[in-house]
Amino acid sequence: MTSFSITIRAGLTLCFMALLMLLSLIPGDHRPGDHAFFWLVANTPTLVQKVLHFCLYGVFALLMVWTLDGIQSRSRRFLIAFGIALAFGAVMEWCQTMVPGRFGTVYDIALNAAGAGLGLMAAAFML
Repeated sequence: MTSFSITIRAGLTLCFMALLMLLSLIPGDHRPGDHAFFWLVANTPTLVQKVLHFCLYGVFALLMVWTLDGIQSRSRRFLIAFGIALAFGAVMEWCQTMVPGRFGTVYDIALNAAGAGLGLMAAAFML
């Protein structure tokens, strides 16, 4: 794998992490004058939010496995990808406890972990 390929993979994965961070840290309370996107996030039904946790962390874990392709041991690469996804999800949930209108929960961490597990299963077949 070339250094250009590694840079592209890492860049895409970091951009996805930034998207997850943005979505995780948007205030849950919409106030007059806020951007319409904030209104959308604040008014997303709980079930949709939970499905998004699952799906987005699945994509994140898949991207991590793809990015870590230089690690020869497949099991080590998958374990590292899962650990990063789990740790990132836990940190984002903790950060949400400091954002107005947002709540960090252990249930959401479990959804993130389950989604990451699904992403690893997809990676096992795709990569």
